[in-house]
Amino acid sequence: MGLTGCASLIPVADSPRTLVLNQAWPHDTSDLLPDPATDFGVLPNGVRYILKENQTPRDRVSMHLYIQSGSLAESEGEEGIAHFLEHMLFEGSIHFEPGELVKYFQRIGMQFGPDANAHTGFGQTVYDILIPKGDPQSISEGLLVLNDFAKGALLSPEQVQKEKNVILAEKRASDSAQYRTMKAVFQFEMPESLPARRLPIGEASAIINFDARMLRQFYDTWYRPERIVLVMVGAFDKSAAKKMIEKSFADMRPRAKSGRLPDFGHFSHQGIKAFYYPERESGAATVRIETIEKQNAPADTTAYRHKNLLQRLAEHIVQKRLDKIMQDPDSVFISASIGSGDYLQQIRYREISAESKPEKWQQALTGIEQSLRGALTHGFTDSELQRAKADFKAALQRDVNEMATRDSKDLSQEIMDNLNQWQVYQSAQQQWTLLGPMIETASLEDVHQAFRDLWSADHRLVLVTGNAWMHQGGLSPSEQIVSAYDASNAIAVDAREDRAAAEFPYLSLPAEKGTIRQRVRLDELGVEQIEFDNGLRLILKRTAFKKNEVLTALSFGGGRSSEPYEQPGLAVLSELVVNGSGFGSLDRTGLDEALAGRLADISLDVREETFVVNGQADSSELPLLFQLMNTFVQDPGYRADALKTAYKSLAQHYRSFDHRVEGMMQVHGEKFLAGGDSRFGWPSWQNMQQLTIEHIKQWFGDSLKNAPLELAIVGDFEPEAVIELARRYLGSLTPRTEARQSGSRSLNFPAGESLHLAPDSEIEKALVAVVYPTADFWNIHRTRRLNVLAELLSEELRVHIREKMGAAYSPYAYHHAFRAYSGYGLLQAHLLVDPAQIDMIAAEVKRIAGQMASQGISADQLRRVLDPTLVQIKDLRQSNMYWLNSVLAGASRHPEQLAWARTMESDYRAISVQEINTLAKQYLDNQKAATIVVVPGKNQIEK
Repeated sequence: MGLTGCASLIPVADSPRTLVLNQAWPHDTSDLLPDPATDFGVLPNGVRYILKENQTPRDRVSMHLYIQSGSLAESEGEEGIAHFLEHMLFEGSIHFEPGELVKYFQRIGMQFGPDANAHTGFGQTVYDILIPKGDPQSISEGLLVLNDFAKGALLSPEQVQKEKNVILAEKRASDSAQYRTMKAVFQFEMPESLPARRLPIGEASAIINFDARMLRQFYDTWYRPERIVLVMVGAFDKSAAKKMIEKSFADMRPRAKSGRLPDFGHFSHQGIKAFYYPERESGAATVRIETIEKQNAPADTTAYRHKNLLQRLAEHIVQKRLDKIMQDPDSVFISASIGSGDYLQQIRYREISAESKPEKWQQALTGIEQSLRGALTHGFTDSELQRAKADFKAALQRDVNEMATRDSKDLSQEIMDNLNQWQVYQSAQQQWTLLGPMIETASLEDVHQAFRDLWSADHRLVLVTGNAWMHQGGLSPSEQIVSAYDASNAIAVDAREDRAAAEFPYLSLPAEKGTIRQRVRLDELGVEQIEFDNGLRLILKRTAFKKNEVLTALSFGGGRSSEPYEQPGLAVLSELVVNGSGFGSLDRTGLDEALAGRLADISLDVREETFVVNGQADSSELPLLFQLMNTFVQDPGYRADALKTAYKSLAQHYRSFDHRVEGMMQVHGEKFLAGGDSRFGWPSWQNMQQLTIEHIKQWFGDSLKNAPLELAIVGDFEPEAVIELARRYLGSLTPRTEARQSGSRSLNFPAGESLHLAPDSEIEKALVAVVYPTADFWNIHRTRRLNVLAELLSEELRVHIREKMGAAYSPYAYHHAFRAYSGYGLLQAHLLVDPAQIDMIAAEVKRIAGQMASQGISADQLRRVLDPTLVQIKDLRQSNMYWLNSVLAGASRHPEQLAWARTMESDYRAISVQEINTLAKQYLDNQKAATIVVVPGKNQIEK
């Protein structure tokens, strides 16, 4: 339904129209027990708290102020006030003057955005802070901030007036074909209901009239003790935290009379209802069949979990059927999905949907109608159910395996998701204990009946949105939709035949093991390097960062930088085709079925300077992971069917690119900055379509067959067992001696030039990019300082263009030093703005950069950017992904990466004001800057 993807749900406590909280927690009236390692508490004044100790990442604490109030509490004329208030709490409070809170966060090592943020939904507003330490002083300071959010807002008239422009800039930045479609669908699905009229971003006509008095009234009415939940997960002491919470929040009292929620509204649907919403700027036509009812969500109990499990098993099977249809090259599906749920605790929905080309919407509608009806009529096969059971059990077991090292931020989000849905929060072990036996005993009859119950409503909503072509003369769009639906419904559907899954592995076990030529241990890094006689280089690091997680990167060849000049787009296409092909003797569908219930997977990633086969697995599945890598190398798949499927997907992207400012930047802007080099941006659709399977084999396939292999592996494993697996499955391969392909063509940055792009769009937002040439990656001392310079520019854009001018919601700058192209790097500033302000904004970016170059930055400015960076580095070094991608992968080609890991923290800590000012003067040169402006128009390109 249109609500899919919204993070905005309302707790069951709000289902009455007045604030009556008869229960503090979902488990108060459930037979389900909450996670025993999580403490739930209530202060005498009604403030609630949820505390969970967790040690990943080390020292950090994820803290949240969860307010049970959002946009559904707004009255007429207040549309958007809950979201506006969320903004205002960062713009002045009792302990933090306007403009000081973000600086305070930065000075204690927090970055605005990743570590300090907030969001507003229909039924809740949530403030998030991720503090660097869990000691009592840091917890106390975090609670001080949250306490100010709860009751200490200043809401000065001057700041209210300034923030209006920021809110309107955010509204402009979020405008899109998808957003407009969602609004229209809401109004069809829930006519005369409150959610359709209370999207959290609000209405501009209301926003411009907000004043401090209105905001104060809403704040005092809805930010009440009984509507507040504090959530804390991380490295802290729970008993000490409880005392500090009592000290901070026990004196909070209501500041106004309790508010009444506006009437939610009522709606009902009967029979077949069609809906058509044309949006020519969409990349595809979307068809949907739905049921949606105004119905309170069921209580979260053992019985509910059992029924829900059976329904999810059924949906999983139907999704697998849809996936298989998508992989058929003759299918019209670009994508397809099925889902169901309870939103806002008062809306029950079920949906099956697909995307297709504009002219193929009728066939897509037939496809989803018959897929749904076939499952409802005939149910499922035993092999389908067994594969679904295996997948569900594997997912539950993976969660149990990883529970000891789950990330605190993820856990706190999971807790709040349960609050949103008013469900009992349980540990992974509890869920396994509860659901595991239910999965075992689930029968075909149980699952089929659960699916029938799920879709038992007496109506069907049939929606067609996007760029669908309605061309049947004499009939309205709604009549055409009903006609297509009825025609499909008149066709009989057959029951599925049961069939066994293919087997994997299917290749013979290598008869010989590879011979180790050299073995080197780097104790300081905990890294071991092994070279085999056949040229394979193995680089390992055993970690305890994430229990039972193993990540791998099998690297070879030259990647995108080696893409032939006369074959632009080959890198993009190769990745799609190879990943969609499965293996030579087992297609993608067969492979997925063979791996049901297994916890190992691989995928190709065409990177800038190399091809990488990424792998991930549970520690117990390492033999399977090596079998997958061995088969990828020895029996790769290059299927014509996968090529056709890839072209269907790419065609959708191209149709979307022409209508989006971001899309035009991606297609044309990146190529412009590289002097027109074909390895950047996207080729024309006509050129892309000239590429064939033979081109992929000649380029990628030759590298896979001949280029030396490097395997990096990081995670929770036994090193000797991994070495033996590498000897067996990769060290035994035919020796490889071919030199790596290299991207030798130089790049020419368009210094001082400009590019004007005009996508064919009616959406009034423009993109401005001001780009400065820098240098390549390999002087790591310089690259690190250029990264900090970009962060400093980003902060200046936030202060001047967002906070002072209100001209952009999220301006940012970043630095990308390229590895494969000598001398090539870019420091880019990007802003989404009002089309009428493009010249002014481009000039302002250059003024800010020029001032940094001529006047330099202060020690305080540097510390406020550098201290959060140092905290991020500490977190990164506790991440398997960092060690794999930044240190080990590619280390056989670039052994300096190992040295960089030793110096990263100390080198960043040593960065000085003088060094940054020298780089600013050298690189923030407006005479060399290139400017790209993307403004809605008629799909034009001007230089």
